[in-house]
Amino acid sequence: MNKPDMRSYLEQIKPYVPGKPVEEVEREFGLTNVIKLASNENSLGPSPIAVKAMQEKIDKMHIYPDGNSFYLRQALAEKLKLNPGQFIFGNGSDEILSFIALAYFSPGDEAVTVSPSFSEYDFAARLVGAVPRPVPLRGENFLYDVEAMLSQVNDKTKAVFICSPNNPTGSVIGRAELDYLVKKLPEKVLIVLDQAYIEYVEDPDHNDGFGYLNEGFPVVILRTFSKIYGLAGLRIGYGIAPVEIVADINRVREPFNVNAMAQAAALAAVGDDQHVIRSREMVASARKQIDKGLAELGLKAVPDQANFFFVNTGVDSKLLFQEMLKRGVIIRTGDIFGFPEYIRVTYGTESENKRFLEVLKASLVELS
Repeated sequence: MNKPDMRSYLEQIKPYVPGKPVEEVEREFGLTNVIKLASNENSLGPSPIAVKAMQEKIDKMHIYPDGNSFYLRQALAEKLKLNPGQFIFGNGSDEILSFIALAYFSPGDEAVTVSPSFSEYDFAARLVGAVPRPVPLRGENFLYDVEAMLSQVNDKTKAVFICSPNNPTGSVIGRAELDYLVKKLPEKVLIVLDQAYIEYVEDPDHNDGFGYLNEGFPVVILRTFSKIYGLAGLRIGYGIAPVEIVADINRVREPFNVNAMAQAAALAAVGDDQHVIRSREMVASARKQIDKGLAELGLKAVPDQANFFFVNTGVDSKLLFQEMLKRGVIIRTGDIFGFPEYIRVTYGTESENKRFLEVLKASLVELS
């Protein structure tokens, strides 16, 4: 057919491939009771308080949402002791990545990332013709190499993307390393600090980045309600930045980009500290259960500070994925991150973790 020519740099974009839905696996294999441990969702589900807030909001869906997310903005500002004007909201925090690119990147600009990491940083850059410059993480524990990252910075660099805890490895960047990186960057290079999993972090050396706001650094801190708050289906995340950067990003933000149901649920979830505590406790317990089970199989996961783990299985992850799928367990293959023998798996409930370990063992036997 005849169609307009696509922008040439979009040919570099690989469409995002989400985790396989439970319903699709049930249809494909005629299974019931399929469990999904592929997308780093909260196995405890959403906060009961958030569910109640959504139920109370349902009969007001004929009204446009608050385009400024006023009440959610105020609640987060109070909880985090920040200026309400420092918040920007998105249809998931990954939408804010696209906002950043639209606001600050031009064709030919560059952005430093790490590898393996969240693919949406590359997507945001390539969407506007900018070029991602990935820096490999170091060693079997996938540690940040700050000097290598700095070596990629030049006069074309507009931003540095730092995911901590990092997806898919679960590793974090230390406080001293992050300080060194931030303070060595040229003054106009944007620092994008993605903290989607920060609520799971137990390491006291981890840096929340708020100090950089007060010190005047051009930083955008990204957080989400998709993970520990269990609201992935509503697509709501937020960024924290200096008010001047928020003003720039608002220029490219669509009106009403965050729906009313998401705002209501997120507002309620912010106040449910008990659900956050239960979710953290579930992951801490699951990590011990999984570590023990993997050790019995001769495997060891990368040390993590998130609600998922990354482990080298020693077999082709795509073949392993299919074997586990047939047994009703959905995982994430490592080949999409450039590590074909690794898998990324979400920590689940005790029963889900038990089933995962049983299915992993049976599948590895099948492939041996």
